[in-house]
Amino acid sequence: MNASIIMDAFDEREPIVRDEIQDVLKIENINTLNQMVSYLVSFGILKRYENGLYYIPSSTKKFSHLKPSLKDVINKKYLQGNQGIRIGSYLLNKYRFTSQVSSFYEILSNNVSIHTRSKHLYDGKVVVSYPPFQINKDNIHILEFLELIKYLVYSDYNIEKSKIQLQDILKSQGIKKEEIIHYSEHYKGKRYAGFRRTVHSVLVKLCI
Repeated sequence: MNASIIMDAFDEREPIVRDEIQDVLKIENINTLNQMVSYLVSFGILKRYENGLYYIPSSTKKFSHLKPSLKDVINKKYLQGNQGIRIGSYLLNKYRFTSQVSSFYEILSNNVSIHTRSKHLYDGKVVVSYPPFQINKDNIHILEFLELIKYLVYSDYNIEKSKIQLQDILKSQGIKKEEIIHYSEHYKGKRYAGFRRTVHSVLVKLCI
């Protein structure tokens, strides 16, 4: 019965975290949950992708060896539910500051230790760090905006055109100048001195 519940609740090759299994099977006791997960794995209902992460293998024999995509794994572990953002060249491409597309994942996420800095994972394809401030649905766009400014040097355009694009983003998302100033104060230390100056110059230029 539990096997059928799992099969109905999740798609094949979808990354599944232990908490999701617990919620679906409505098991409160951790030891009972561990035993059930072990049972599901031993009978091939689930496969272990890594510690704490599982998936239902493809029912088609030809594709039974395939695992979840790295993109889906990263989304499940670090991004979904407004828990993280991709930064770097991906963010610049998302907001059309560059045409470059990167398969490399640079991520800021709540779902790592607050002391985590540049944690390299998956053969170096992913770098995850804790954000300057905890991310939620109300400030996630502000963090993206600040990270855009942080990586502005890599824009395909000159600084003046880039600032015009930033102004358009502010207007479309309704981000307030006071919010930007407040959250930019979380970027502390000498290493961010240049960034803070750039934030100030951008806000002065935008005149909002």
